[in-house]
Amino acid sequence: MSHRWSRRDFLRTCSIAAVGAGLGLPKTGLGSLGTSVRGYTRGGMEYRRLGQTDLFISLLAFGSHTDPSFKRQQGDRFVLNDEGQAIRDRQVARALDLGVNMVDTYENEGQWEPVARLARTRRNKVLVSVCRQFSQYVGDDIDQAARLFGYVDLYRIYPGEGPRVDGKMLLDWDVLRKAKESGKVRTIGISTHSEELMSNALEELEGLDYIMFPYNFIHARVNYSKFLPAALSKGVGLIAIKPLACGSIVTLDPHARSGSKPQETRIELYQKNNRAILPAVAAELTKTLHRLPDETLCQAALRFVYSQPFITTAMTGMFEDFTLEDNYKALCRYSELTHEEVAALTAAKRWAEIQGPNWLPPHYRWLDKRWRA
Repeated sequence: MSHRWSRRDFLRTCSIAAVGAGLGLPKTGLGSLGTSVRGYTRGGMEYRRLGQTDLFISLLAFGSHTDPSFKRQQGDRFVLNDEGQAIRDRQVARALDLGVNMVDTYENEGQWEPVARLARTRRNKVLVSVCRQFSQYVGDDIDQAARLFGYVDLYRIYPGEGPRVDGKMLLDWDVLRKAKESGKVRTIGISTHSEELMSNALEELEGLDYIMFPYNFIHARVNYSKFLPAALSKGVGLIAIKPLACGSIVTLDPHARSGSKPQETRIELYQKNNRAILPAVAAELTKTLHRLPDETLCQAALRFVYSQPFITTAMTGMFEDFTLEDNYKALCRYSELTHEEVAALTAAKRWAEIQGPNWLPPHYRWLDKRWRA
């Protein structure tokens, strides 16, 4: 009676073979673009280098958006009520304990002061990420942030969705560059949803350290064919925002956790006036995730982003305690599968080298010549 191997069985067997052969595992793999980010693993968390900077960021980062259930307006901003702020403070503290070291914070959501309090006793272990939210002079915004946090690790501007860098943005960018030279800011970047603007920024913005852009398993199939290779060739760091499409990916999952609440209910691409994704397209793309039986669709979607070696970090909003824990479990699962898969591929390669052309049946040995060539 023949035994049909599952993918899991195959990987496990090849991993054993690799260990038995004394094969070492590389720390980074090769993605579809053939480029990997240098990094290391410590205490169950993976850290990747941001472009050509000296920052190493946890593969999971804590996003800036806050739970709308607890928001109330206060002057020109929204803040969380006492209950909502206590929940968020607890979640950020838990994330830091898990090894997350980057926290994005929006001034217009009232999070500068809470993050400053949490980071005060471990400032050298927390990367504070800031984006200007008001129309004030960008230099004043940087000064205020630097006074509160001591310095800003990642500062970015949002230039909108226009096709090209304009004169105002260039003036702001000069201010950012001077702030970096003075030590108020460690790295400078932009965030946008427009691939055309991203590509133009690579050419126009001198000293660009990183770009934040929407990236998830749906965006990856339809966007960025020009931008990603250009960014990688210039050594610009890539930070994935909306890895769960504002949480709307949860709406595709019939087995989603009870209480899961997306920030947005429809899946969108952030180009061409936020056109919605057709359900049939989303369903077809979902099949490509190779979701495992014991994980939610959101975990599988995050695992996809984690597995892209050119992504420095995935920054996602987290409103519930279980969301943070699930996102971390997805990272652990990604690390586990990566270890097994790299071991399997390494063992297969070594086996082919030992066997020579005999690793293939006679009528397929011509393939070996092409492969080795």
